[in-house]
Parts: sequence; C-alpha cells; structure tokens
Amino acid sequence: MKIDAINKKILYLLQKDARMTYKEIATELKRSETTIRDRIKAMERIGIIQGYTALINKTALGINFFAILLINPISSSEIDSITQKIKKVKNVVRLYEISGHHRLAVFMVAPSYAELKKIVNKQLLPIGLKDEEIITVLEADTEFISPLEIP
Repeated sequence: MKIDAINKKILYLLQKDARMTYKEIATELKRSETTIRDRIKAMERIGIIQGYTALINKTALGINFFAILLINPISSSEIDSITQKIKKVKNVVRLYEISGHHRLAVFMVAPSYAELKKIVNKQLLPIGLKDEEIITVLEADTEFISPLEIP
C-alpha cells in the first residue's frame, strides 16, 4: 500500500483525535466518506494503524508515582521472551530495547514507590532481570502524544 498525501493527512488527523468519524475526516479532506473508510480499513489491515487508545489522567485515579526502570536481562539470548513477559506485568506502560549499559527501559506507574518496588521485586526480577536502576520522574505533566509528521 502506498502512503500518499491523503493517507498521511488521515493519519495526522487520527493521531490528533482518534475519535474523529469517517464523515469528519472526509469533510476535512474534501473526500468521500467511503474513500476515507476504505483507506483507514486498509491501513488497519496491513498494520500501519495498530489500534486506538484513550489517554487517562493517572494522578486523578490515584496513580502518583512515575518511574523509568533501566534493567538488563540475565541472559541476552532471552531478551525476546523476556520483553514479552515484561509487557504482561502490571503497571508497565512502555518498554524499549536500548543501547548502553542497560538493555531495557521500562516505563512504569504505581500509586507509590513502595507499590512499584513490590512489582519490581515480585514480578519483574523473577522473570530473568538484573541490575535495575529506578529513575524517579519528579513531575509528570498531562500525558500527550504529539502527532507525527510522516515524511
């Protein structure tokens, strides 16, 4: 599938507001609703659009501790299976393989530092991780995702 100028505009609009209807996007882009629906469905089918989500205000829900956990797998050959296990751990919101002294950056949230440490010790470390370094986020503003300008 070719990502042409129209598809780029559709993606930009959906990144700004994933709740936009086909009709609203069609009006904005001066295209038919059928054209927009077909293009979105095609981008979903081939995996360009992977899903839709709601951003929530975590602090309003009592989740007040934000941290980045830098960590290493005990065995580098197990990194793929370990990352799959990390994705299932409670309160993990992002996971990146990174370069440097640590191989993984795990973004986590919890109601408190004590709760985060409990999750790390009971759920993360037992799956084959070591050398954890917890970086505390001092202030977390409203969560947002900036729309990408697609080249």
